[in-house]
Amino acid sequence: MGQKDRLSLVTFEVGVGGKVRKTPFLNVGNAQSRERLRKFVDEIGRRDDGSPFEDEFLTRASQDEKTDVVTAVNHGLDVVLQRKSRNPVSGMVLGSDAADTTRRAQMDLVLARAEAANVPIHSFGYGRSHDPASLWLMSNHTNGTYTFVKDWYDLRDCLAGCIGGMMSIGISNMKMHVKIVDGQRFRIRKISGGPTAILSSDGRDVDVEIGEIRYGERKEMLVELELDNSDVARHMSSQSPAGQRHMNATDQFNQRMGLDAMTLGDFPDLSDGMMDRMIDEVPVFEVDGSFFDPGAAKHVSRLAHPVLLTVTLLPNSGSRPRTPANNNTSDPVIVRRRMELLAADMITRALVLVSRKNYPQAQKLLSETRRILHTVLQNITQSISTGRDGAASRNRKDVLAMSAARAIQSVLQDMQILSEALDDNVDLFALDQRNFGAHQEMVLRDQKSWSG
Repeated sequence: MGQKDRLSLVTFEVGVGGKVRKTPFLNVGNAQSRERLRKFVDEIGRRDDGSPFEDEFLTRASQDEKTDVVTAVNHGLDVVLQRKSRNPVSGMVLGSDAADTTRRAQMDLVLARAEAANVPIHSFGYGRSHDPASLWLMSNHTNGTYTFVKDWYDLRDCLAGCIGGMMSIGISNMKMHVKIVDGQRFRIRKISGGPTAILSSDGRDVDVEIGEIRYGERKEMLVELELDNSDVARHMSSQSPAGQRHMNATDQFNQRMGLDAMTLGDFPDLSDGMMDRMIDEVPVFEVDGSFFDPGAAKHVSRLAHPVLLTVTLLPNSGSRPRTPANNNTSDPVIVRRRMELLAADMITRALVLVSRKNYPQAQKLLSETRRILHTVLQNITQSISTGRDGAASRNRKDVLAMSAARAIQSVLQDMQILSEALDDNVDLFALDQRNFGAHQEMVLRDQKSWSG
């Protein structure tokens, strides 16, 4: 950690009258602050041996009050909300192995306070017996992460990865604005894969709150558009024989003699025919954004060069018979991202059904998702061309298809683990694989993980 970084530690004991100890924000670059942090760590778990001892870090609370995860998070939020100065980047790391559930009223209060503090909560649930519901909910609400740590010995590496990720944040408070350029033809239907998206009623504007972006990180979001071809249909109907005017004798004579193409009235039709044979690029939407740069401590209200997405319109195959027919298969990257989002959504739905003890419906949902993933995987595998020279002769699309196939295989393996565990033993699924499913859902959706 740097000279300007500050750290606050909060420890808690779950149960009635459980002790809560915490420190204020201490500068790790200061020798006195480091000594206080060292003293706090050394006194964790100290047993009362009868000797006079006063813990300066102990918080005063009622002996009848129950201490749980929400209590600890509230104490951590107290430290955050009461700070006199703010660092460019802030975050909270929460580790718990508690199996106790949290009441809804407590959870609503802590979520409201976390939203006011605007601090992401990265939670780590270690051990098979912990309850992931409260950890997952707090992390999901604050744009943080939830990580399932199966063994205690893996917790250190996961914490190091999370803290390293916090130290490598390139921009924060990232907000993206997507605006439709051709409002007469296109409209945005929805955006999937991102955190929070607010879509306008007319489908022409959408605002996405991305939050923090780290160096080397890539976020893939799918923008679904609707294309309005009503003007093309009207144009085609106006050119149909039913819409043509009745020709007189002079027009019929000119047509038989081949003179109709030389009349002044046909020049617009001639230009339309030429335009039909030209390749055109149509602007679809423009992407702009605002963010905060922690390194420079500056707010950027808009990009210097907003990105414009265009779609290439090829000429009609009927006007140019030599033009090859377009391949209707989707891009492998889009297919892979769709399957990741589908699996994440279905895992969440299945876990909700398991919590409601609707095990047959959860198993049916997982099995159907496995079938869809298997079908898509077969289609992608069959689309990969087999060249004579092996890997050296593969084009870019084949390389992307192979990468997408490997990713879908991994997702399919996760779905198979959950489905088989739910089929074997429902009680063991609630203790073990439920945590694994909550972890994988967030990894697939947010494309972010602190574990290896």
